[in-house]
Amino acid sequence: MFWGPPRAGEADDLFRRGQQALANDDPREAIECFTRAIRLRPDAAVVYRYRAYAHGRLGDRISALNDLDAAIRLQPNDAQTYADRAAELFAQQAYDQAISDCDRALELDPARVGLYALRARCHAASGDSSRALADFAEAIARDPDNAAQYRLWRAELYGECEDYAAAMADCDAALRQNPQLAAAYKLRGRLRQIQQQWADSAADFSAALNLQPDDPFALLGRAAAYLFLHQSHAALADCDAVLARRPDCAEAYAIRGQAYVQLHQFDAAIADYTAALQQVLKDDRITKAQKAAIAGHTAIPRQTPLVDLYNARGHAEYLRGHYDAAVRDHIQALKCDPYNPYTFNQLAWIWATCPDPEVRNGSRARDCATRACELSEWREPNHLDTLAAAYAECGEFDAAVQWETRAIELLQQQGEAAAATLAEYQTRLAGYRQRKPYRIPGPPPDAAAPGQGAN
Repeated sequence: MFWGPPRAGEADDLFRRGQQALANDDPREAIECFTRAIRLRPDAAVVYRYRAYAHGRLGDRISALNDLDAAIRLQPNDAQTYADRAAELFAQQAYDQAISDCDRALELDPARVGLYALRARCHAASGDSSRALADFAEAIARDPDNAAQYRLWRAELYGECEDYAAAMADCDAALRQNPQLAAAYKLRGRLRQIQQQWADSAADFSAALNLQPDDPFALLGRAAAYLFLHQSHAALADCDAVLARRPDCAEAYAIRGQAYVQLHQFDAAIADYTAALQQVLKDDRITKAQKAAIAGHTAIPRQTPLVDLYNARGHAEYLRGHYDAAVRDHIQALKCDPYNPYTFNQLAWIWATCPDPEVRNGSRARDCATRACELSEWREPNHLDTLAAAYAECGEFDAAVQWETRAIELLQQQGEAAAATLAEYQTRLAGYRQRKPYRIPGPPPDAAAPGQGAN
């Protein structure tokens, strides 16, 4: 062993007990044993390294890094400790230092080919995609047994670079090598959502759930796909499953709120959006240090931004005919993001077309609709349609005809998918030519009775 003569047996025994405690998933006991061993032999580098593992298990990143620093000072040519510190630095987002440790470990032991993948992840996180891709290629070539995991990480990078074909190819290759790699199904499901392949996305998330039945990211990913497939009840079931285990999951409330909107259950939708907002606001009060401690230890699904939640709740209020409440939520969304074209468009639409004259405000509608068009570079037909309605509310029907005509031209470029919307635009255009402003018909008849709507 590494011990010298004095008290060697006692220190050796404490070290073994610490290793056994780690194997038994008892990091606190391990830390106690390793600390006592270090008191007896403060020059034993390997004990510091193992105590770092135990601190890492508890999420104490600072103590883990301190112990690895001590181990390197005592044994400056140990490749394993540099590799361990590189992984710890990566977890703490100290990417440049982690790269330096990867370089040193590979210099000491070129056979540690997995470090190419770790270095690649550091380069990717630092925004150096070209070096990351080169290191991933090296790791895949040198370590084919673990290539599935390396391809998965590379697929994530390709996805961030919007090279979806390459990302999909890596996911496919990873799954051919390891069909049990649930993370690859989840990533491929997300990539398919980006490409609007909703049925295939749902299938991928279902495959991931066959391997990890309670995974919140997979459940929420599938729920989102179900929404676009108009399978509202299936989306509700997945969100319910998440919330049964994670009642603090804002994303589950947000997606379930959308499902309730599809079912015209607006009160339930508004309650869920409110719960999501409360949770996001609560999460935003968590300190950076707390978030760093949580990262890597809890599978937290992505979080809907506040601006989207306020807009979603405002839209649900609008659909049930509570126009003042809808305006308040959209204004709150504007405070969160003053450059969001959707928010400006929603406000303009309510102020231009609301059936309640106390709510309508033509000049505000025109200003907001103009800003929405500016922010979307005058390329979004929906925003031009709103601008036309705003001009009509102001009595400027020639301008309304001009902008509605332009909205129709842009919409026609979108093909058959826009056929139903095109008919609505043409109906509004006919009204403007007759010098009639447009009025929304009011909330649907079931808006006051949640639970009675259909998909």
